[in-house]
Amino acid sequence: MMKKEELKQLALRIGNVPARYESNVEEYQEDEVLFWWEDKNDPEAGIMVELDRDGKLKYLSRPAFQTDLPALSESDIEERMRAFLETHRPGALAEFEPEKNGPANDGDVRYSYVQMADGLPLPLTGFYVDLSLTGEVTGFSYHGKADNLLRPETIADKREALAHFVKHIEAELLFTVLHQSVYVQGDDKPHLVYEIVSPTRPISADLKEENVELDEYEELEDDTRPYVPISRPAPEAEKMSINDMIGLHDGFYKERESDLGEGCIGVAWRPEKTKSVREDKSFESLFKERNEHVLKTMHDKESGRLAGVMSFIHSEGEPEFSEEECHHRAIRFLFAMFPEADQYFRVQYDEPDDEGENAGLTYKACSGGVDLRFGEGRICVSKKTDLVTVYMPPEIDPKELQEIDPVPSLTLEEAKDAIRRAIKAELAWDRCYDDDSCGKVYRLVYKPVFPRFIEAHTGEAITSLIG
Repeated sequence: MMKKEELKQLALRIGNVPARYESNVEEYQEDEVLFWWEDKNDPEAGIMVELDRDGKLKYLSRPAFQTDLPALSESDIEERMRAFLETHRPGALAEFEPEKNGPANDGDVRYSYVQMADGLPLPLTGFYVDLSLTGEVTGFSYHGKADNLLRPETIADKREALAHFVKHIEAELLFTVLHQSVYVQGDDKPHLVYEIVSPTRPISADLKEENVELDEYEELEDDTRPYVPISRPAPEAEKMSINDMIGLHDGFYKERESDLGEGCIGVAWRPEKTKSVREDKSFESLFKERNEHVLKTMHDKESGRLAGVMSFIHSEGEPEFSEEECHHRAIRFLFAMFPEADQYFRVQYDEPDDEGENAGLTYKACSGGVDLRFGEGRICVSKKTDLVTVYMPPEIDPKELQEIDPVPSLTLEEAKDAIRRAIKAELAWDRCYDDDSCGKVYRLVYKPVFPRFIEAHTGEAITSLIG
């Protein structure tokens, strides 16, 4: 086991940390240590290194600095990757087999290796290395090898497995956005689709286990509180702005702003003279420093529209507002964000909770009686201040669903037939998370392979790019 200072110096070398960077986190745990450095002039360009206590590299994330250099050839980049591994994980290339290489974030190249058994890959084993086109290592993550493989005495015929999956097919109608980054047929627009809700789980390769998926799905549906329609509230004598309702006023200053990706900007607002002092360099103290007494907001990068609220501001005293009053404030806020909320949303009020400091509701978007996938949002209101403390909107403004006919061209049975024609059964290794041991245990299964959706108007099968 290496000493703390030795581990820190090793991490500095591996991360190739520039002198201008400042140490933000040094967290020493029993089995691993984690270091994080930050450029105060560019907080997005952090460097993180995770080692085990013997100094073996587990994780690395860093930006590519030498962006003005010419791009290397594919063979030269691969040579850099191999040299990096032989330095920090000697022997790893011989232990694992390469998967298909592909792009990583920001134009980097990813080399991914995995453990194989019986000609099949074991998920979450092996490692990956990301390199810039100039040959700088920008990312690394080591997952290691499986501890145990569970094989059944017999393996059922693939046709039997397929017959098992086919008899359990169920689907439901909904709206969803088909993102180009996720689906082969994606166009970043909402569609009316049938989503496959069963079968989704694999089954032991000998087919000797009960399929309880449908029963669990039905129990989940039956166990939820009802969603109810809402009505437009009467006008208030003194109209409050959105900033008024979340408690953002002139007494706050913008502490930091960051690009959250996907067209969103995050802003941390802090009341004057409430800056916390860090106790140490642990992640816990960093979280406390960055969140205590902070109001966080998200905004659409183009329109500036509010896209999220999370308040970490603690209020003293006893609750002054009833749950009913807080629900009333939440509904007003919903209409402030969506002036035609009564046309698109139904709400589910939280169970009464006398001990909680907030009262909240969940709202669900629908059009023509059909729900929007990822169309649920959340609003919470403080019983002490009557301010909105949490706001999470649906994925899209439900107005975008107006142009889509909510009555499908395909019937449910026609959609099921399309799924039956497309579904396959494949042998695979599946990680056992319910195993009593703490190790990485895998079992041999048949898994259903099917389209993610069936387009409800065209009948097109929608397949995933991710797998």
